[in-house]
Amino acid sequence: MQSQTHTFLINGSPMPCLQVGSGEPLLLIHGALANHTLWLEHIEPLSHHYCVYAPTLRHFGEAGKEGPFGLDTHAGDLLALLAQLAVGPVHLVGWSYGADVALTAALQAPECVQSLYLVEPGCPGALDEQGLAAFMADAGAMFGPVFGQVGAGLLQEAVATLIDGSGGRPGYFAAQPLKWQQAQLAEAGSLPKQMSQSERPDWSPARLATLKLPTCIVQGADTRPLFALASEALGRAIPACERLLVPHAGHLYPIEQPALFVQHLRRWLPHGDSLPPATAL
Repeated sequence: MQSQTHTFLINGSPMPCLQVGSGEPLLLIHGALANHTLWLEHIEPLSHHYCVYAPTLRHFGEAGKEGPFGLDTHAGDLLALLAQLAVGPVHLVGWSYGADVALTAALQAPECVQSLYLVEPGCPGALDEQGLAAFMADAGAMFGPVFGQVGAGLLQEAVATLIDGSGGRPGYFAAQPLKWQQAQLAEAGSLPKQMSQSERPDWSPARLATLKLPTCIVQGADTRPLFALASEALGRAIPACERLLVPHAGHLYPIEQPALFVQHLRRWLPHGDSLPPATAL
């Protein structure tokens, strides 16, 4: 199927959004150091069953660079996009920072969402004191060097360090296919904004308990502690929540194994394939 990319004016800022397919609306939200082209390998098979939308968030790719960088801003942009699309409630899928944005938007306007599929969210808002301490220890190990490099203006080095941290081992960035290295480096300018963001939406267990949407939280079995801790806490706090563990996968599994990602997503979504069940948590 042929895709089309339209640019919408969202809260005063241009937002490119790829659209392809027909059926119920499915919206894919990319993570940090990415844009909507992250999803190109996923969209083709999904478009045979859904009308797929893939926007680029503010401050990434060809989207506008105006205004603040943060979860409330990005969630507000996403809801404004849905209002312009006027497609009714969507199946909302987000990965990493995109999962944080998707959850924030769903909490703000649950009537706009049919279902919520969160792949390795990273926001610690649902953690208790002990969990938060463990989260912060691993976040310090992962992001501490990135903050230092960003502060020194070494943005390309910071991209490599962040991807090594997300991938769970030194040298992960350089071992990737060249197309992913180039795509991540092209987003280097977003890192200072990401590192200095200050928006903190309410992800308390009390507020998460109000979310009645069908929700699935996906976690790689080999992911690093901060993502595991955040995923586990959200799984406990959201009432209608399933959790799936992907064997032999880490935080970057959506780009490592796009076909498997699509299989898991289609299995869980309404009218999904009759595939063997994923490992449940």
